[in-house]
Amino acid sequence: MKNASLLEQHEMNEDFVSEEKKVYDKDIQDKIRDLISSKKVLAKTIAKGVNVSSSTISLYLSSNYNGDVVTLENELKKYLGFFNKREETDNKSLKFCEINTVKKIFNAANMCQLKGKMGVCYGLPGIGKTTAINEYQRTLTGVIVVDPIENTSVRAVLQDIADQLKLNYYQNITLEEFTSNVIKKLEKNKHLIIIDEAENLKVDIFKILRKIHDKTNNSCGILFVGTYELFELLKKVKNGFPYITSRIGYITKIDSLSLSDVESLVVQYYPNCSKELIKTIAVVSHYNARAVQNLLDLCLEITTSEKIELSVDVIDASREKLLI
Repeated sequence: MKNASLLEQHEMNEDFVSEEKKVYDKDIQDKIRDLISSKKVLAKTIAKGVNVSSSTISLYLSSNYNGDVVTLENELKKYLGFFNKREETDNKSLKFCEINTVKKIFNAANMCQLKGKMGVCYGLPGIGKTTAINEYQRTLTGVIVVDPIENTSVRAVLQDIADQLKLNYYQNITLEEFTSNVIKKLEKNKHLIIIDEAENLKVDIFKILRKIHDKTNNSCGILFVGTYELFELLKKVKNGFPYITSRIGYITKIDSLSLSDVESLVVQYYPNCSKELIKTIAVVSHYNARAVQNLLDLCLEITTSEKIELSVDVIDASREKLLI
């Protein structure tokens, strides 16, 4: 019995079993049943959360539990409180909205896809570039997104493109044959290849992408997206390989969020947030989308747990927990 929890000991010890008819809290039983029936959580997960067996939960719900009902229900109340808090926090995660970054990425992507151009979007990290790219791919057809790791190879990039084209016959063939097969597939419809974090590309990959662009006869646009490092990399490429950069027909710089952008994010968490607090959040986060979300997550944790309104003090307390 040493390893048994207190509640399990109650189950196994007859001294704790009352001879009187046990009284169950119907509200708690109903809430636990609802959680399980809605498939939001498994019975065994609840059991683990209150440190009892799954059979104990089953017996409790059928009003046949022989242990200490009051102790069990106190633990279940705590679990329900934790679950509700977590669900409320999850429901407050940022939804997609058309901030300035999104508009610029979409405009560039449309230009490149419809006109078969090569383009570049660059700016600070954390301003929503990847979110915009993923949304563009989700809502339109013919969009291929490649997110290369540092020092990735030409074949790895081609394989990523081929996989998204459902082109499976690339094993055991030369790089030239592989490239030719990809080009043939891309020629059939208007496609767009978006390279996220394109500052990770080596010159050889720029060369092969330039070849794909040329050989598809404007049926495949290419958009390079990244940070200021991408822009600096392209300037270096221009010096040694002008035939690559000369094909870039669209360049756009993406700055920090605007105050209205920050507001569109904040009101998802705090619909009635004042203009003053929105400005405070914008300044504290340096108008950076990722920093705004991290800050709002911490603010929500404080305001929810302490049941208080959002304030400058809450924002300051949240900022102290972040590297911003």
